[in-house]
Amino acid sequence: MRALITDGAGGIRMEDMPMPKLGEFDSLVRIEACGICNTTDRELANGVQPYHSDYPAVLGHESVGVVVETGPGVTTFKPGDRVSRPCRIFSGENENGIYSCWGGFAEYGIVRDGRAMAAAGFAGAADDYTMQRQNIVPAGLDVRSAVAALSLAETASWTRAVCGLAGKRVCVAGTGMAGMSIGLWCKLAGAEKVIVTGRRESRLETARRICADAVVNVCGGGDAARMIADAAGGQVDVFCEASGDRGQRALAHAVLAHGGCFARYAVLPRGGYDEPKHVRSDLTEIAPDACEHLAYVWVCDLLKRGIVDAGAFMTHMWKASEYADAFKSVFCGEVLKGMIVFDSAGV
Repeated sequence: MRALITDGAGGIRMEDMPMPKLGEFDSLVRIEACGICNTTDRELANGVQPYHSDYPAVLGHESVGVVVETGPGVTTFKPGDRVSRPCRIFSGENENGIYSCWGGFAEYGIVRDGRAMAAAGFAGAADDYTMQRQNIVPAGLDVRSAVAALSLAETASWTRAVCGLAGKRVCVAGTGMAGMSIGLWCKLAGAEKVIVTGRRESRLETARRICADAVVNVCGGGDAARMIADAAGGQVDVFCEASGDRGQRALAHAVLAHGGCFARYAVLPRGGYDEPKHVRSDLTEIAPDACEHLAYVWVCDLLKRGIVDAGAFMTHMWKASEYADAFKSVFCGEVLKGMIVFDSAGV
């Protein structure tokens, strides 16, 4: 079987690996596809992701596949189930010096039955980060939607924790997958107005179609804070930061109304955000945890019912043999969201 491995110095290569060995609570999964995470996979490939330091490692944390075999202790999964986030090497483990960047870019992987392990008395199994996110995909969902739902569920669960959006004016900074979907969830939560800021006119036009009542190009010249206020019809109540740009905290201080909220989704840039000239004590700053496994089934239902269009977000699909072009396109910012389909999947 094949897997995509990064050296943490910018290199990504396809390598042959042995098939996974099943433990008592493991299920073997034929991985159909894995989404490319525009930010995290780029950081992992370049060795700058703050939560991972061991290389070489198998990339991929947005995988979907079908169970083909189960271990004797498995009770949650059965052959034929489509499952989320199978991984060739489990997070925190290694095989012969090859580690795991969550390990979903592979032809085969495993899901581990945390529920069965918890019932058997394994302490902490029910709360294990990886096992919590390995679940059965609802029936009737195509592979593209099942992969897109992983990213959408993460931002949905994060946005849900930004309380009181109904009737509010919201500014969302960023036109990647995160910013676009956060804008959509804000609209579905009843926000009065959603303003999306970004640097690319093509992405801003996409934001108009997906979620935005108004858009602001922060590279278009002029005072960004004034343009946001003009678009919002006044100061905004919530500023959602999904860009990772150093200047966003200062911009938020300039546009937020009294009692407003600066909600951070993006990972802090190195060195942190630029501090505003005048720190305002009347604002709240939050960075909610994204518990996407709690929102995944709900997001899948929205996709099946056509309330959310997976195709609006998942814009590109590549065969595994095209992985080099895929990562190049994504890391250059040319792709909103893309996924790699493994040849054996027949997708």
